[in-house]
Amino acid sequence: MNLGLPPMTTALLELAFDAGSPVIENTCVSFGVVLLFIQRGNNLKITNIHNVPETLVKLAKTNDYSKNADYSVTEIISPPRIQRLRKIHFKQMQTDVSDMLWQMLGTALHNVAEKSQVENHINEERLVCKIEGVTLSGAIDVQIVNGNKVSVIDYKFCSSFSVTDIKPEWETQLNIYGWLINKVKGLGIDKLQICALIRDWTRSKLLDKYEYPKAPIQVLDIPVWDLKKTEEYISSRIRLHKESKLSSDLGEELPLCSDEERWQRPTKYAVMKKGAKRAVKLFDDLEVATKVCNEKKEGDFYVEQRKGEPIRCAGNYCGVADWCSQYNKEVIANQNGGSS
Repeated sequence: MNLGLPPMTTALLELAFDAGSPVIENTCVSFGVVLLFIQRGNNLKITNIHNVPETLVKLAKTNDYSKNADYSVTEIISPPRIQRLRKIHFKQMQTDVSDMLWQMLGTALHNVAEKSQVENHINEERLVCKIEGVTLSGAIDVQIVNGNKVSVIDYKFCSSFSVTDIKPEWETQLNIYGWLINKVKGLGIDKLQICALIRDWTRSKLLDKYEYPKAPIQVLDIPVWDLKKTEEYISSRIRLHKESKLSSDLGEELPLCSDEERWQRPTKYAVMKKGAKRAVKLFDDLEVATKVCNEKKEGDFYVEQRKGEPIRCAGNYCGVADWCSQYNKEVIANQNGGSS
């Protein structure tokens, strides 16, 4: 029984969200570009520079998304500046069909999963609730109802690294789903779980890495927040997005992204041996690195600065770096030899 969103929609939306940070995902998929394609219709330009079959191009362009609310869960989790810039510059954005590989595979997964009907399991349901004067909606992959409680499962295509270092946004996303279920259905939350489908899993690595996942499918338990904490988080995020929209409407500067939101990589100082490609050791502090370097008695050593950068901006993983004043001011400052 499909009570909500079509499989195509949920697969694209959630797989776009799962693309996540390249710091922990090793992926080049732009969450911003794909998510806006889903949310705003089929007007986004999708290129085919690698000449993939037209059947895949058509699948990539298929879009029947409708959040039926002012905000979606993934929208409020996203930084307000990025979200607003995506909406302003949507018609100028583009992506290549090859960058949508995991979204298309997700489509196939959800189409198959929907056919597997299990008692007390609800697949692909979108819930809508009013809060802070607006409506919020979320599409939930699987709900397992047991009396007056429910367990939530969310499918994620991810890297093996993500299994040992769960993304904070996954925890946030699932807890908001739990809050929606509680508000709409009055059910308590038993468990929140990620069903991780590990796309880079290989059996040979089982012997090489102690913490490597034992199988290509892993079920991960997610901490369940207090419902009051979740509601406070939701309210604060909605207020931030409202303020960002007002700033945009008034022609004012949008709120800046934080270092965490930009996936800021800190500057490091590497003690290097002349002729070697890899650092002897990395340090956060130049003075400490210099001291260690000077204490080396044999060989020719020097200190190399590895300047930090906002990975999300530099790699345009948000999809809107070209139009972001915060990032472009830093680029200009660095080109002029200054600091951001």
